[in-house]
Amino acid sequence: MPANTVKHRFSNKAASYEQYAIVQKEMANRLSAMVQTARPRNAVASILEVGCGTGRLTRLVRSQYPHADYEAIDVAGGMIAQAQASLASLGLTARFCQADAEEWVWKQPAASRDLIVSGACFQWFSRPEQTIRGLCRLLKPNAPLFFSTFGPATFCELHDSFAYAHASLGENNVRHGLAFLAAEQWLSMLEAAGMESLQAIQQKVVLHYPRVADFLHAIKAVGANTSEDKRAGLGRRRLMLAMMDYYERTYGEEQGVRVTYDLLYISGSRKPRP
Repeated sequence: MPANTVKHRFSNKAASYEQYAIVQKEMANRLSAMVQTARPRNAVASILEVGCGTGRLTRLVRSQYPHADYEAIDVAGGMIAQAQASLASLGLTARFCQADAEEWVWKQPAASRDLIVSGACFQWFSRPEQTIRGLCRLLKPNAPLFFSTFGPATFCELHDSFAYAHASLGENNVRHGLAFLAAEQWLSMLEAAGMESLQAIQQKVVLHYPRVADFLHAIKAVGANTSEDKRAGLGRRRLMLAMMDYYERTYGEEQGVRVTYDLLYISGSRKPRP
């Protein structure tokens, strides 16, 4: 997805993001715990966070490494404003930069970071393999990268319901939402970028919403709604009604409609120089 589209979408949803980003909070908590276990304070002098959003992971990691130089970047200015305010409320500081990480990374000095972290951001990269290579280039020898992202089974119920709706209307299926990469694909990119000690942890989380409309509202409220279907009007309405009807009939449970999140936590360390 173009960086400008992502920038405007997330800036516009910065105020509502924290309220609806339930799974992203879980991801930030787990990722920060992994970082803290792996890297003692005295081993980290320079930290880069990619895609800081409203700053939940920023607050956690910054608290763990209060004396490190901490730079957080995000493409959305509205998100950065929220992150700055949330850090200030805790008496914490960091350097923030509004930038497209996929361009920004190539303008930074190589081997300059002791730690790179990123929470629920990498799925938005339009050139993931190239950007991973650029980020790994910034790491000092033996320095780690930790990131969380979403795996291919995320929103499997939604994708199945859209496929049924398109078929029931005699249409070709169209992807609704991002196409998420598998852990093996991320690990392959990291290995090609000169990383070792690679690890991937998968976590399945299931949430329930009263109705499909409530689920879709929550996705829109965090700025994560995207689709290859560009139609509007009556055709779009018929598709959405068919999708929601099938979703609620097929995946409705006592607690509400089921929504699966496939969470990935991936890490690796920069190989030492020969």
